[in-house]
Amino acid sequence: MKNFLSRFLLVAVALPALYAAAVYLPQYGHAAVVAIVLAFAAGCGSELAGLLRLRGFPAPGPLTSALSAAPALLLWFSFRLSPEAAVPGVFVAGFGLALLAAFLPLAFPRNAEAIGISLSRSAARAFPLLYPGLLSASIVLIAELPGSSTAALIWFALLVFGNDSAAWAVGMMAGRHRGVVAVSPNKSAEGFLGAYGGSLAAAFLGPVLYPGLLSGRSWELVLLGLLVGTAVIAGDLFESALKRSAGIKDSGSVIPGRGGFLDTFDSILFAAPVFYAAVTILDLV
Repeated sequence: MKNFLSRFLLVAVALPALYAAAVYLPQYGHAAVVAIVLAFAAGCGSELAGLLRLRGFPAPGPLTSALSAAPALLLWFSFRLSPEAAVPGVFVAGFGLALLAAFLPLAFPRNAEAIGISLSRSAARAFPLLYPGLLSASIVLIAELPGSSTAALIWFALLVFGNDSAAWAVGMMAGRHRGVVAVSPNKSAEGFLGAYGGSLAAAFLGPVLYPGLLSGRSWELVLLGLLVGTAVIAGDLFESALKRSAGIKDSGSVIPGRGGFLDTFDSILFAAPVFYAAVTILDLV
């Protein structure tokens, strides 16, 4: 009951706040939403540094946080500083400079001991640039969709939260067949079916809420729900694998009813590039 209340209160506060940020503060490429993304990416980086250290990787918290937030920040600045056609080039150049800044100190080790851990230090610095870094930058792409970015952000949130909430509710009430995935034995087959049901419902709900901005034939909406639903599930399981590898249950405790930043952001990270690719290729926005 306590966990249910915590999750309910989190949704009751988080969803209206995200909605308000997307609808009422769309200026500068939804800078308010991007700020939230950057805060969560940095928080994920701090927790990821802890996981890496538990496995023996040298990962300073502040540096890992900065690297985790860098791609989304670079992409947002790329849209602000250059014409749309030049954004990919600016972003790639900026991403390369971030890699250079992360790796350059390793080219000048202080002693033989530092040389011996160069490989693990390189891995610990490259990983946060990709996860959560590059994945979180996909949310910036959604926020920059021309003409319908606000509707797209809300649609994306509905798909992710619909999947997660339905999975939790169905798993709690009807979950009988558990142990179907090794990294998260408590998850049930019924919960996974509920997750897909939530994503499919949200896929069809988007065009109903925004008929002039969002569209799609039935098969396209079904495909969107299945693709994003699979990404949401995969993101959750991937983060579970990281935690199991580090020997911990939650990545943190800052989010009531959820755990840490990674526990909250994991599904969003995997779903964002899938959603952006799907709505762009299928021309749904």
